[in-house]
Amino acid sequence: MAGKPADDKHPFGHGRIEYVAGLIVSFIIVLMGVELAKTSLDKIFHPEEISFSWITPAVLGISILVKLWMCFFNRKMGDKIDSAVLRATAMDSLSDVAATSAVLAGFVIGYWARVNLDGYLGVLVALFILYTGVSTAKGTLDLLLGEAPDPEFVKQIQQEVLSYPEIIGVHDLIVHNYGPGHSVVSLHAEVPCDVDILKIHDTIDNAERDLKKKFDCEVVIHMDPIITDDKETNEIHQKLSSIVRLLDSRVTIHDFRMVKGPTHTNLIFDIVVPHQFRLTDDQVVESLRQAVKALDARYEIVVNVDKAYTAPPGGEA
Repeated sequence: MAGKPADDKHPFGHGRIEYVAGLIVSFIIVLMGVELAKTSLDKIFHPEEISFSWITPAVLGISILVKLWMCFFNRKMGDKIDSAVLRATAMDSLSDVAATSAVLAGFVIGYWARVNLDGYLGVLVALFILYTGVSTAKGTLDLLLGEAPDPEFVKQIQQEVLSYPEIIGVHDLIVHNYGPGHSVVSLHAEVPCDVDILKIHDTIDNAERDLKKKFDCEVVIHMDPIITDDKETNEIHQKLSSIVRLLDSRVTIHDFRMVKGPTHTNLIFDIVVPHQFRLTDDQVVESLRQAVKALDARYEIVVNVDKAYTAPPGGEA
């Protein structure tokens, strides 16, 4: 179903079914762990006499080899096609390998040492299976909830956009994941305000088309004109950038402009702070207001506090 094409009701396709299926497999793994723990504890409290047959370890050994092959095959294919279901299935096979290996080890040790270890080994394996299931579920759930994109992918997108001479900055980059191989990227591209609008529009169109072709994703670019040839604006912009970095090296600003009036000058900009930042939005604004007033009492700030949708940037976007 994940490969079903988009339709009017689901314009972004059905790829996220892959993540739902992976989550279901994860729950099955957890259920296996719980059941194994129950039966193992029962064996500890009610041990059974060991009866040996060479057929049993032979069958268990073959089962382990088959499950190992299935684990490696599913993991390889899952990585190749970016399939959460196949990765979860690989972990399910690995859990089977662990459980079967424990049975085999307990069988052999019990035969030679005349000690029944099935229950104790089973509990250890059950804990491993539970850990595997929970870890797999967490990874799949992150995809469903919407995790931050790979920082390397974000960096490549930024570098590609900035390779166009007319584009001088990138911010508000968001990556929406609608399933394996189906992403939608949106971003704001900063361009000089004095550039011919038709020319820059053509550049934006080219950037969208090239990004789609190179990264196999849908791309929407919003054009943000900024002033680049005003000395005072540039100086205040640089000073303000230094001020926000004193709050945290991950904090950046964008869309900066100055609006002068007879009694005061408004400094208008957006500031991007990390999630779970140590300061509240109001505290951030107040800190900036005091710092800006120290530069010039006539300055007032009009600021919008944003949160980053990608990994914390290393510098100003």
